Amino acid sequence: MPFLGPTMEGRNQTFQHLKPICVSLSQDVLALNGPRGDVAKITRSVQELKTVVAKEVPNLDPKLGDYIFFPLSQLLKLSQKVPLRCLELCLECIAIVIEHAWGQHIQTQLAAQIVILCTLMAEKNPRRFAFGETSEELKTAAFLCLKNIFIAASASADCVTFFRSESNFPQLGQTISTTLDGIIDSEAVQTQVAGADSLKALVENVADREICASFLPGIVSKLTKILTPSTTMRRSHKVLTTCLDVLEGLLKSTVGTEEQVVSNGMTSDNQSGKSSVIDTKWRENAATQLKPALQSVLRLSEHSREDVRESLAGLCLTLLEHCRTTLANCSQMALETVFQLSAGSDSDNSHTTTIRLEMLLKADTPFANLLQSTINDWLQSLPTVMQGSNEHAKVRKIQQVSAAYGLIRDAGLETSMLDKRLASALRDSVVITLQAPSVKTEGKDFVSSVQSLDLSVLDGEKTGTEFSNALVEHRGQEEVFSCIEGFAKVVSSSGSSAAFAGDLARSLRYSNAEIQVANFWLLLTATQNALQCQDDISSLLDLGSDEGKAAYTDCLEELYSLALTILNSLSDEDSLPDERLQSLALRALALRAQIAGSDFRYELIDSLYPVLHTLATPSTELQRDSMTTLNIFTTACRYDSVRDLIVENVDYLTNAVSLKLNAFDLSPQVPMVMVMMVRLAGSSVIPYMEDVVESIFAVLEGWHGYSMLVEVLFRVLRVVAEEGARAPQLAAIENGEKSKVEAVIKEKWRPTNVTELASSLREKRAEESPERERREKAPQRPWKGSEEVGGEAKENDSEDELDAAGRPTDDADLPPPAPKTYGLLLKITELTQHFLPAASPSLRTSLLSLIRTSVPPISKHENSFLPLINTLWPEIVSRLDDSEPQVQASALDIISVLCEHAGDFMRTRIIELWPGLAEVYRRTARDIVSNSGSGKVDDPKKRSSGREIISVTAGRSCTSTFDRALRTMYDSPTHYIDTSMRLVWDAFVEALTTVIKHVPLSPELFDDALEMLAPVLDSRPDIRKALEDENADAVWLLLTKRGRLTSLECPEMPEALSSKGIVWPIVA
Repeated sequence: MPFLGPTMEGRNQTFQHLKPICVSLSQDVLALNGPRGDVAKITRSVQELKTVVAKEVPNLDPKLGDYIFFPLSQLLKLSQKVPLRCLELCLECIAIVIEHAWGQHIQTQLAAQIVILCTLMAEKNPRRFAFGETSEELKTAAFLCLKNIFIAASASADCVTFFRSESNFPQLGQTISTTLDGIIDSEAVQTQVAGADSLKALVENVADREICASFLPGIVSKLTKILTPSTTMRRSHKVLTTCLDVLEGLLKSTVGTEEQVVSNGMTSDNQSGKSSVIDTKWRENAATQLKPALQSVLRLSEHSREDVRESLAGLCLTLLEHCRTTLANCSQMALETVFQLSAGSDSDNSHTTTIRLEMLLKADTPFANLLQSTINDWLQSLPTVMQGSNEHAKVRKIQQVSAAYGLIRDAGLETSMLDKRLASALRDSVVITLQAPSVKTEGKDFVSSVQSLDLSVLDGEKTGTEFSNALVEHRGQEEVFSCIEGFAKVVSSSGSSAAFAGDLARSLRYSNAEIQVANFWLLLTATQNALQCQDDISSLLDLGSDEGKAAYTDCLEELYSLALTILNSLSDEDSLPDERLQSLALRALALRAQIAGSDFRYELIDSLYPVLHTLATPSTELQRDSMTTLNIFTTACRYDSVRDLIVENVDYLTNAVSLKLNAFDLSPQVPMVMVMMVRLAGSSVIPYMEDVVESIFAVLEGWHGYSMLVEVLFRVLRVVAEEGARAPQLAAIENGEKSKVEAVIKEKWRPTNVTELASSLREKRAEESPERERREKAPQRPWKGSEEVGGEAKENDSEDELDAAGRPTDDADLPPPAPKTYGLLLKITELTQHFLPAASPSLRTSLLSLIRTSVPPISKHENSFLPLINTLWPEIVSRLDDSEPQVQASALDIISVLCEHAGDFMRTRIIELWPGLAEVYRRTARDIVSNSGSGKVDDPKKRSSGREIISVTAGRSCTSTFDRALRTMYDSPTHYIDTSMRLVWDAFVEALTTVIKHVPLSPELFDDALEMLAPVLDSRPDIRKALEDENADAVWLLLTKRGRLTSLECPEMPEALSSKGIVWPIVA
């Protein structure tokens, strides 16, 4: 079996495979001495031999190795006559033989000869060879042979003794030098890797302490060239890791402690009684010379490869564990590097490094002193580093200090004095980072607060409970603040961190600007981490000590108090609180709620309004943080949703808003708190806002000259109206008069036929005949006095009482009282109309939109709705002549809504408004034609008759022109059409269609409306359907006159006639 060694049968088979090749190769080599030598054939034979040897590796033994080596040795003697490729294959084959055939049984003299040969071939300009310069492949093969020789020699005592002998020192030195030069000068990565592997095999398997000490200066000098980072030569990570391992082994064997060297068995020469190279003076010189070399090597700490950093960490740990006495001058930089390498890394090697350092810290007091001294130096240099522009250096320094502090904490050492210095250093670092040049955002103006009413942040943020970093202004600061935050959490988890928190708390109230922000953020971070960690531990263990928790609980109370002060501060434009402080204050309130749990409900009276006030700010970040705070309040106080949170506490929220409005606090956030309440809680809070609405109109009455303020307040009222219109209470209103109105609406005009006319005349004549007979003669005596008719009067009174008792009166038919939400919407709508003449077009549009929103829910209570129409109608109609198209379109929309919900009640008003509607039509049609480029429509003379109003399109050419203009407006996207013009036309079409559907019109007005809507009958089937429902004959006649019907189509037969089998006659 192969793993038990080669079998006899396997060796025989291998020999049979090797024999013809080796015999042929020997013969070909001998032929080289004569004129018939074939170099190409020899190269092919060596290639074939290598292939067979590599294939038969499991069956090789020392004897087969000797058999294979014989023709190769003859070939090497004639190396001047063969090409480089042949020598490369020869060395590769010998390397396989050394590793798998000879192994520990290699002969000492043979090994020495191979070392000499490979050393010569690995030189850049080898001597005693025909070729002037070696190749990379030949050097690679030579280094591979050297590695296998040194590994095989380590198992042979004779070989080890020979290589360590004094007589072999020159050759060993030559091999070391050639190998290092090969690594430095070679451009091929595989050559560098092979050279590094052979050097490592030499140092670990052959060289003892004296050899390493003798060649240490030269080896370290050349290793420094290899390991020093350079932009011109980027070494392979495999070369770097191997060379770092070689350097670590050299330092451990030469300048390490004596106990470690003895344990490694590297004092053979000393045991023989020879004088050692290593003495006190040698150690001093080594320490002096090694420091600059190690400084260059330790620059590899910034290498991108993890394996390189791990090897460098191993070198640093060797310096700290084994070389700290001799290389005391290198201990601090090794300590800095190892913390730099382990900080911010989660690899297994990083955890191993931390464990080794912790063990060293507990076992060695001087090392603990060194570590504390190093941390103090780092803290002193930290502000200087933070003022630089290298963000990576800042992060690395913070991670170094954090890792070192964590090590001291885990070792159980006292850190109270260090905690105070940490508080100052971290505060300065935060301040420096905040004051660093960055893109500054301009302060938000009043217009921004109006736009913030849209608050898209409310969508999708109703369940988030995680805050982002409040101090990060740009991406470059994110990693720095993340490291500082992590460091503060490490400090807060220490048992003696009360000194750290106390120093921050003492300076919190009396600091300002960035210093206060830094104190607040650090203290909040430490407090949150400390309290939450202690709660997690307390839920599992009863440690019996609450001193740390008590200290951080006091800090939390201080943060909570200051947070309320910040959020409740006056919102003057000259003294706006820092947005970062507001954001941190929100986090403090959220933390207080999380710690207090359901008991925080009693604190909502103080904390809920400031959060809603902040939610109304123009800053998107503050809005998001406020929403997160509300979510945390909801979870901590065990409400089902934010809606329930607002509704349960709506009483003092509305009181707070009313007090501020009554005090004429005109900051934009005050009224917008209402918006936040309504948006978050919906229509549930509308009934509680009557006093607030009254306060808003009081402010509007006193400050109506400030258009922007008026616009803000009315947009707030618009939001209230939008949510109130969705209130479920309004859906329950039953209008007893609705059926009567619908009955009136259905009694539309229709043509009277001859039969109906005759019947009507007969009925009228029949009614007049009895009336003429019942006419009384003139009285022949005076009227009776009141006394005489008293009895009759009483009789009539009793009849009236009987009627009252027997039949329900009008009072009994009154609908039930409307809910509060209805009254609030009615009041808002009634008072809004007084501000419609405002100078601001956007305000006028907003007011009309508010009325448009309120009309549908108000219409459900007819006794209030119909008087409201009388109130609003003059102002709405006057807006049709407004200079702004948006306002005209909004007015037309309201007219459409009023007609839809009031029906027949609007008949007289529409008749009176008809000339105005016709004027809107003429004006809009003229603008559309002019804008389309199709020509201009002559402005017709204004006439009072409804039939003459539409003369703007009476002519066939004018009609075609207007039709083409409309088609251009709708069907040609590339053709520019004024958007406002199209807006007015669409609103007019919808309004006129709604009038036809819901308001009874005379035939004349219907014909006018038909003429005005004729251009859209083909493109709008819904409008054509509405017109045909009123008078299908008129629509058919119009389309026929205009040539819109492709054939003689008849209108649809009425259902009453078609059911009797009556059909239109067929025209041939």
